[in-house]
Amino acid sequence: MRRTTATSAPLTALLLVVVLSGCSVDIVDPTQPSASSATASSPSEAGSPSDDAPSPDSSPDPSPDPEPSAGSRRSADAGLSAAGQAERARLSDAATTTMPCPTDPLTSDGAVIRVEGPCADLVIEIDAGVVIADDVGAVMLSGSGTVVYVREVDAITVTGSASSIFWEGATPTVDDRGSANTLKKG
Repeated sequence: MRRTTATSAPLTALLLVVVLSGCSVDIVDPTQPSASSATASSPSEAGSPSDDAPSPDSSPDPSPDPEPSAGSRRSADAGLSAAGQAERARLSDAATTTMPCPTDPLTSDGAVIRVEGPCADLVIEIDAGVVIADDVGAVMLSGSGTVVYVREVDAITVTGSASSIFWEGATPTVDDRGSANTLKKG
């Protein structure tokens, strides 16, 4: 009997940890200041050693306004944080494929794809890839570990897990049926 108790105690503890560690999704709009949004945005922008630096850079945002001739890319990226702008630009430069709005789902696992121009529906079935898009009516993501940057989007549906979608414009309608996804402005 003692052996059953010794085995079941660690198993019960492991089961308790799994049950109590749930996943959650926060939709964060940095234009809406609140203490919880400031706390939630810092951990989700992992990978940048200067996570505290983008906050001061984003407050003097009027500096791009006097430079409208610097190109439409700079003025269009004004909705992203400084770190988001740099990452989007880096990934756009690293794109393995550049294309207009596709009629079929994107399915190239591990690819970095740049979708240029308006797109009514963008279906992404990629694992561990990156998609950079302009104006999209609806993004449907079923891949896992995928990063998506979109300028404007009306609706987002995610069924995969561990993916990130960042947008610049108004907060879209979001339907997250997956787990461990990061869906936020900026």
